[in-house]
Amino acid sequence: MEASSALGKTDEEFCNFMHRVTEVESIIKKLASSDRELQNIGNEEAKKYLAEQPILENIDEEKVALKITTNRTIVNQKALQSDGKSPNEMSQEAFMEEVSQDADKRYKDRLVRQEKMETFKKQAALSFRRGDYERALVLYNKAIEQVKDSVLLYNNRALTKIKLGLFEQAKSDLKNWALRLNEDCLKSWLLLAKTNFLSGNSGEYEECISQAKKRNPGDIQFIKDYARKMED
Repeated sequence: MEASSALGKTDEEFCNFMHRVTEVESIIKKLASSDRELQNIGNEEAKKYLAEQPILENIDEEKVALKITTNRTIVNQKALQSDGKSPNEMSQEAFMEEVSQDADKRYKDRLVRQEKMETFKKQAALSFRRGDYERALVLYNKAIEQVKDSVLLYNNRALTKIKLGLFEQAKSDLKNWALRLNEDCLKSWLLLAKTNFLSGNSGEYEECISQAKKRNPGDIQFIKDYARKMED
């Protein structure tokens, strides 16, 4: 089930990517058109695309990275003026250069953030194994600052909070983050069950165990063993 969910997410990202590719192609065709009216429409669409794209947190930069800017009035005046056109006009070359440069920057930024996250995650895991849960929590916080869409990080931080007795905070990591990223994740459901069990919420505990079984039918025996050991 978890693999199917991951595949579904990949398919959705690919569909979103293809939608944006089609959008860019449409803008380029208008910019290259001999029809002045279509050129003007393409120019306006290009400026809107580059200057008014909303921030997308979960996009996979290995597949696509889109223009994001906080300046909603200036697109790239130097690029617009380089071919002799007025600042209010944009060539297809300038548009593609802007998209390409920003895609490359976002991809490199993502790689840097990923590398920092891996470093913090390894340090956090080491601190956790040593029983230094306070330091592990600080390091997991730093890792999540770099990469905010990792189910693994939220699960690990939740487990750290459980060790510290921060049950409500652990629930938040699991319910509001990990399970929203992957609603079928077995580890998330079992950690949430453990959190509810330790905090005395028997009804929610049983519901979590039930959801874990429902969403992971291939792991029924493992879930039963986990619950039995916890209850004993």
